[in-house]
Parts: sequence; C-alpha cells; structure tokens
Amino acid sequence: MADINNLLATARQEMSQVIDSFTIELQKVRVGAVNIELIKSISVEVYGSFIPMYQVATISIPSANSIVITPWDKNNLRNMASAVEVEFKGEINPNVKDDAVYLNFPPLTLERKEEFVRFIKDKGEQYRQRLREVRQTIKSMIDEIKKKSEAPEDEVFKALAELDEITKEYTEKINDMYEAKKNQLLK
Repeated sequence: MADINNLLATARQEMSQVIDSFTIELQKVRVGAVNIELIKSISVEVYGSFIPMYQVATISIPSANSIVITPWDKNNLRNMASAVEVEFKGEINPNVKDDAVYLNFPPLTLERKEEFVRFIKDKGEQYRQRLREVRQTIKSMIDEIKKKSEAPEDEVFKALAELDEITKEYTEKINDMYEAKKNQLLK
C-alpha cells in the first residue's frame, strides 16, 4: 500500500514538473510587449563554453518592443548578437552599439500570432505526451506490484483509477494554459 501511495505521489510530482516546463515554454511566446523570458535562456559562447544569457549580461526592457543586453564583459558583444540572431532565425536583427546589444521586435501581425498559436498547440501536445509517458511508467510499476501480489487487488484498482484522475487533472491544466495563451494572442 505504501509503495502504491509513493508511486502516486511520484506521478503527481513528475506531472507537476511537466506543467512547470510548459509554463516556461509559454512565457517565451510573445503576446504583445516583449518579455525577458524570450532571451534569458539563450546560450552564448563565452570563455569557451555555452552559458545562458542572463548569467553573463544585464537584460533590460526600455520599451514594449525592445530589449537591451549589456554584457558584463564587452568582448562578448558579438557572440551575444550572434546567439540572438541564431535563436530568432534572422527574424530579429541585433544592433551592436555603445557597449550593448539592442533588439527591436516588430509588432505582431495576425499571421505571426496564428503561427504562435500553432506553435503552442504543438508544444501543448508534446507536453500532454510527456504526461502520458509518466502515466504509463507509473502504471507499469503498479502492474508489477499487482503481478507480485504485493498489494490487494482492490487497492491496485483504486490506484489505477486515481492515476487516471491525476493524469486527467494535469492534462486539463495544459489544455487550460494553452487556451489562455491562445486567447491572449488572438485578442
């Protein structure tokens, strides 16, 4: 019984981590004003290794459509500009001047918003699949407990039903997060 409860707690914890990861993905999608999350985790080659942007520079947002990256070491300006250019696949052209990298984001067109909606829909499906993988892993472990007769059959049945409920709960969270972001984008 204790093993089954531990497995259900593990399922909740792992599914919570999936939700947290999906939240971070959604924060990277620009709705209107720019967000530091857009560039914070971009890897920059600095001192021979790749380091997230926020660990080697100050990032500020002077207006709703621009970001300024001020590296702590001015020798990294070009690498930062290149990393941003690669990340945004040429959509954003970094401007290097005055010991900083300036990024100007164009206003979102309806076409671009629809692309973002398709992107977050695909991401949502990827994260729902991760939930299903967690469910399948835990279910296999519960089935193994049943096979070894380490728990009464009714407890196993209840645990499987609860696992399905947990999976449904977290899947609905992903669906709700997707719908909320979609509505933000298309309003």
